[in-house]
Amino acid sequence: MLNAGTAAAETSSCANGEAQALIVSDVSGRLGVLGPSQASATQTAIDLINKDGGLLGCKVNLTIKDEQLDPAVAVRELKKAIATNKPNVVFGPTLSSSMLSMAKITNAQEIPLFSGEGGDAQFVMDAREPGNYMAISTLYQDGRAAAKYLIESGKCKRYGFLYPDIVAGRDVVSAFRGQLTESQPDAQIVVDQPYNLQNKDFGAIIQAISSKSPDCVFGNLLGPDLGSVYKIWNQRKLDILTMFYPDTATLKAVGKGNLPANTYGVMRANVKIMSETPVGKEFTEAYKAANGGSTPDEWAYAAASAVQMWASVAKAAGSFDYNAMDAAVKKGGLTFDSVYGNDTEIMPNHQANAWSNVGPIVDDSQLGHPYWSSDSKSMLMKDVIQQPLYESILAGKSSTRWTSVQ
Repeated sequence: MLNAGTAAAETSSCANGEAQALIVSDVSGRLGVLGPSQASATQTAIDLINKDGGLLGCKVNLTIKDEQLDPAVAVRELKKAIATNKPNVVFGPTLSSSMLSMAKITNAQEIPLFSGEGGDAQFVMDAREPGNYMAISTLYQDGRAAAKYLIESGKCKRYGFLYPDIVAGRDVVSAFRGQLTESQPDAQIVVDQPYNLQNKDFGAIIQAISSKSPDCVFGNLLGPDLGSVYKIWNQRKLDILTMFYPDTATLKAVGKGNLPANTYGVMRANVKIMSETPVGKEFTEAYKAANGGSTPDEWAYAAASAVQMWASVAKAAGSFDYNAMDAAVKKGGLTFDSVYGNDTEIMPNHQANAWSNVGPIVDDSQLGHPYWSSDSKSMLMKDVIQQPLYESILAGKSSTRWTSVQ
């Protein structure tokens, strides 16, 4: 299913029959499983391409570098890799701020950068460049999807925000606020609580939030930080609805029967859905074989989609060339088969029309730990953003700006 097709190597611009891929990610796991999962999934997806004969007649070699959750480190590793053996494609990174910094270099060097992790919308909207590709939902889409879901639930009038004080945290909350302004103008924002990743006292933070009595609290809290918040939330028996970014690792750590009341989530993937798509099934088995039987998590599926998107765009272009790939996407009508499903649309702004998964988290007897219920919704971009903006994206207008509609 992942066969990207083969062609004469001389048309693909790879040296000695080998295409070079680079991923810069938090492989040391400073933010939990995100980086390690992303790196493992990228390698697995590339191994599947090579198993099927390579891409455009070339074997794909992957180099993995550690981002260390530091944009300066990400940029340094990228520059070193380019100087040593210039890659045909770059994947990653974990942080949106690293992604935006790296994109300045990759575009200057005419190297495509495909994101399956960092989700800042500027990458394919405000700060869009010909080499920027997004294989997942953006934080803009996630924030609006979460807000739309909660508004339609009728459960929330008083809102609070809890999020890391980084680009991704601020942007997803901004998108959520934008949806509230449009669809629930009488909503009240009673608390807005950013926190420093290096200095966090969640006990005091949660006390400050609960003292304002919000009905619902939203933010892109994830990984070990989210696990800590869930534990305190449950210990204090708070019944305030939360909508955060829980992944499989966090929910496994919480354990069956220990989930706080009124727990909801938004995520760019759902392992139960993606493991059953045609491409997802093949990827899942390959990932398990390469990782001692461990199954892919949400971050792994998202990262795999970036490799699958790259392979399809390169095949459509008949080349790894930066400009040829951009031209292939701008023609329109390009789709690819990914872990999200077959015929995933690639829009003219270089973004895959992937979905955001939103809904309640409940104890799951099949998985043995909490997970999204069957009532969760998969929301595409067209379901959550303003129609004029969506039409502008589909039309490939270079002036498309998501901030202009906030």
